[in-house]
Amino acid sequence: MKFRILNDTFIEAVNNVNRALSTKTPMPILKSIKLDVTNEGIELTASDSNITIKQFIPAIQDNKEIIDIDEVGSAAVPGKLLLEVLRKANDKFVELTMFDEKIVHINFKNVNFALNCLDVREYPNINLVTTNTPLEIASEKLQEIIHQTVISVSTTESRPILTGVNLKIQNNVLTCVATDSYRLSQKTVSFEYDLPDINIVVPGKSLLELEKILDTAKGLVQIHITNNLISFTVGYITFQSRLLDGTYPETSRLIPKEFGLTQTYNRLELIDIVDRVSLLSREGATNIIKFDIYEEKTIISLDSPEIGKVVEEVQPVKQEGSLIRIGFNSKYLLDALKILNDEQVTIKFTGEVRPFVIQTEDDSIIQLILPVRIE
Repeated sequence: MKFRILNDTFIEAVNNVNRALSTKTPMPILKSIKLDVTNEGIELTASDSNITIKQFIPAIQDNKEIIDIDEVGSAAVPGKLLLEVLRKANDKFVELTMFDEKIVHINFKNVNFALNCLDVREYPNINLVTTNTPLEIASEKLQEIIHQTVISVSTTESRPILTGVNLKIQNNVLTCVATDSYRLSQKTVSFEYDLPDINIVVPGKSLLELEKILDTAKGLVQIHITNNLISFTVGYITFQSRLLDGTYPETSRLIPKEFGLTQTYNRLELIDIVDRVSLLSREGATNIIKFDIYEEKTIISLDSPEIGKVVEEVQPVKQEGSLIRIGFNSKYLLDALKILNDEQVTIKFTGEVRPFVIQTEDDSIIQLILPVRIE
């Protein structure tokens, strides 16, 4: 195996597939990136058994030579180390050469790295799933779906099913839901063509890695789903993940339909206020903030006997309904506000101890937060 490649292109691909590598795998070979070099280009593969990422780099792209291939072959190169070497390369091109099937030399300018490699024949054969009727969606829309829901996945393993995002298709409408039992995020997308009904749960960690890849991988995404796997293909990249086992709880009944009080705020101004009031929580105080809602103003406060107290007065853009006093986790509110896009945001309250909803004019996204009892 011997080739010379444009380093910026190689770094981007190696960085993408590196997201599937794990330092805790019981299989040392899975700490490596598999390189398969053919006359057409290079395919990179990385996997931790739960996530698999493959990316193909064509030798010629947009009538421009990206790779000069002298000898085809395969190698299993230490992934993290390869990425670090490429980042330190001070040349436009790098050259990789395999010797004795166990050492790969990386050359650029006057530098030579010799990295020990494992036997590429030990690398597991990983098949990518395909279906006859893939779901197709723009990469920007998919990234938005992930961004607006994954904030609510559970980070604890007490209920493993809640560490994922529930993807459900009914009547050609995709509904994506995540909840950790204290907050909930829901995003809906309608399609103009017939789709089979599905009900699956994708690990939140997988979606977070996919979201990062979609920062640079743009275009139409094809989504293939089987009983235990889901794959996303965009351009030359395929991202595949295992699905979570189990049945996701029914969440539609948790979202209130009627509200006793609604408030509308400038979204960015409210972010600043809540962030400011929450400052004490970073010093070890409680992160529970309170909204005391009056007719002419709302007082937002945080009180910690150990550290101190902060109070800020704010006037909503619009307010309708009965007055309440409510407390909740400030981080949940900040997370919800930051993933929305509109200039104004409406908070809809149902009571002092019942869930409240955060929405904008974009009714495809709902954020819900469960309050806490306060004195």
